Amino acid sequence: MSIVPYASIKIKESNEPLVDLSKFDFLLEPVYFNDGLSKDSKMSLRERVANKFKKIQQRLKKYRFKIWDNYRPLEVQDKIYQKYWKFFKDKHPEWDDKTLKLEVGKFVSPAYDNDRIPPHTTGGAVDLTLIDKAGKELNMGTEYDFFGPEAAPFYLEIYKNNIKAQKNRRMLREAMLKEDFTLDEDEW
Repeated sequence: MSIVPYASIKIKESNEPLVDLSKFDFLLEPVYFNDGLSKDSKMSLRERVANKFKKIQQRLKKYRFKIWDNYRPLEVQDKIYQKYWKFFKDKHPEWDDKTLKLEVGKFVSPAYDNDRIPPHTTGGAVDLTLIDKAGKELNMGTEYDFFGPEAAPFYLEIYKNNIKAQKNRRMLREAMLKEDFTLDEDEW
């Protein structure tokens, strides 16, 4: 198994409709709406993607998906990119623009780059986790939107400093790979 850098995946229009995720048995938490970066709390994905998650969730039986992020319009993508640009610039004032672009780009794509379509703007990318029957998030080793090496899908396989999170990440990763999802090399 390998991780393919998502930026190398050709994105092509599928003409597949976006579907409202409130029609599915997922727990939805629209973080960018809650943070004031989006005016729309509605969450949606391409129909085929949403149905794959429904199928995975049925196979996992005792777990459900909690979805934080889904389809984003370009204006929301830009607000998120600008937010994290400022975050990294404040955290690392010594970084020049080239370094900032590289580091921010590991986690958020620029909205208006003709060479790189942001995956979330296609309706085919999602940020999620697993929750138990009580609605408690499974330990994945980092919080949502943690921007550091510990968020990489195989980080815990190498460092083994959190066996519970390692098992949870592996369960999520293997379930998604069975449905032909591609992993992001920087986020679990």
